[in-house]
Amino acid sequence: MSRTIQTDRLSATIAPELGASLVAFELWHNNRSTPLMRPTPPDALARRESGQTASFVMLPWSNRIAQARFVFQEHAYTLQPNTPQGFAIHGDARQRPWQLTNHHDNNLTCTLDSRDFADYNFPFPLRAELEYALTDSALSMTLTLTNVGDRAMPAGFGFHPYFNRGFGASERDEAHLQIRVRGVYPPLPGMAAKPVGEAGDTSTRLSELGGPMFPLLPEQDFSALQTIGNREIDHCFGGWDGRAIIAYPSAGVRLRFECDPLFTHVVIYTPAGKAFFAVEPVTIANNGFNLHAAGLADTGTQILRPGESLRGRFRIHIEFEESRDASDQ
Repeated sequence: MSRTIQTDRLSATIAPELGASLVAFELWHNNRSTPLMRPTPPDALARRESGQTASFVMLPWSNRIAQARFVFQEHAYTLQPNTPQGFAIHGDARQRPWQLTNHHDNNLTCTLDSRDFADYNFPFPLRAELEYALTDSALSMTLTLTNVGDRAMPAGFGFHPYFNRGFGASERDEAHLQIRVRGVYPPLPGMAAKPVGEAGDTSTRLSELGGPMFPLLPEQDFSALQTIGNREIDHCFGGWDGRAIIAYPSAGVRLRFECDPLFTHVVIYTPAGKAFFAVEPVTIANNGFNLHAAGLADTGTQILRPGESLRGRFRIHIEFEESRDASDQ
């Protein structure tokens, strides 16, 4: 059963039974409710399709692990693949039922314990907590991942929010993006993503694992606010400062990201012909466990000893151009 938290201006609906996913995030604007993220299809919850929600969490890794296999401390571990290409994608939390542990008017908390599931797709036991909190001007999502086992484990997590290309999903190609990153990782073999530019000398082994980073191509550079347009991007970027802006100039509305320093990576996904796109704050590179095992620095892979936790907050501030907001007072 989905639950809603709200303030006078914002509301968020969460489905604890489906990965504690965000079903809707809406703004009361110009005397009507307007979606700030891609609306979830009405039957997605019944079909248990977290990938169709407005936003879901990814843990204990984000995006893809190549061949559903990773190496940690010289031991190889095999996961169950969940894509036709044989990747293990987006962790094993978004499809699981979470426990609702707290629900008030403007905040909600859910927890997940992997030991409750005999088929959990990760060889290390973990516990996760996800808190949603609203003010009249921001949505905060705070994720905590704890190693509850008796040996060290690799860890990472992220958020996968989808946004509308037009404000309120009514217009196409209006959204503008500003985000500053240091470089882009090449796609893993088998991905449909376009290749990236040229880096220096790289080993064949690292290339097969999706690393190292390359300099940005011009079409991947959003350091200045500009329209997303018809660019097709599906890449992980590194060296991120945890800040971004999604702006809808004609509506006078901006969504401003503020992430904890733990979020050093971000995935940008702009599928062709779709009314949505994604800007995904993540703590770890695609295939980060294997890149870390191969000796690549700054992959974001965290090592949690027994009892240790990883905690990070992603906050979306809602901002208005003063002249545009006056009609909504």
